[in-house]
Formats: sequence, C-alpha cells, structure tokens
Amino acid sequence: MFQLALVALTALQASTLTLPVTPSAAATTRAASVAEPMISNPEHIARARVALAKGEYDVARREFVTAAAIDRDEGKLATEASFGLAHVLYAQSYNREAATVLERLAAEASTAGDVDTEAKALLDAMWLNVDAKQRMQARADASRLRVLLKDKRLSNDTRKLVASRVS
Repeated sequence: MFQLALVALTALQASTLTLPVTPSAAATTRAASVAEPMISNPEHIARARVALAKGEYDVARREFVTAAAIDRDEGKLATEASFGLAHVLYAQSYNREAATVLERLAAEASTAGDVDTEAKALLDAMWLNVDAKQRMQARADASRLRVLLKDKRLSNDTRKLVASRVS
C-alpha cells in the first residue's frame, strides 16, 4: 500500500499541473476564519449559557472550554468557565469528568491563593465524586476542604455555603 502511494506521489510530482487561478472554497473559508475578529471571553461565556439553556451541550461545552483557555492565557483563574463546563458535563452525566474540571480549578486557585474559589470547587467536586462512586477522591477533596475551613482567609459566605451543603 505504501509503495503504491509512493508511486502515485512520484507520478504526480513528475506531471505538470496547472493550478486554478481562483482560490478554492477551502482557501476562501480559511481566509474568512482568519479574518474573523477575536471573540472576548465574556462573549464565549454568554454563548455557552445560551447554548446550555437550549440544551445544546456540545456548543456550550466548546464555548466554556474556549473561555477557560482565554482566561488561562491571560493569567486569570478560569472560575466561571470551569464551573460552567462542570455544569454541562454534569447535565450530560459525566460526573467524574465534571469533578476533574473542578479539581483542576481548585488546584489553580490554591496556587493563586484564592481559598474561596478553591473551597467552592472542592465542595462541588466532592459531591460529583461521590455520585460517580469515586469515594477515595471524594475523601481527598473532603480532607482538603476541612483544612480550608480552618484558613482565616476563607470568607464567611463560603463557610456558610460549605456548612449548608455538608450538614
């Protein structure tokens, strides 16, 4: 098969080809997509929310992933995009994947020193892991959450949220 392809390629290189003067449809499409203005992160979030409301999970997922990438490229925590993506994954019954998204957010928040975001992400990840029968990971999330509850930087609102969901 490889030899046949090599022979065909050699014959193609040896023949004289005349290329069309007008650009192909693919080239026109590529040029149009390159010329399209960049969409800001809030626009991706808005598109994702609309798609999620319509039940267009693949579109919502793609938009939240793009928004998260933009945030990370700008050196920001992808909080809203990550929670949105986790919501989409949960709606599609991908609980383990949703938990993984939130665990990544928690790790990034920990690195950034944002204990409120870390606690909220761990809280949701813990419940998603329980639902996905990932008990060991849920215990690890709960353990880290207990440590965060002792942190003086944690806001009272986040403490109340954790208390209301864990009790």
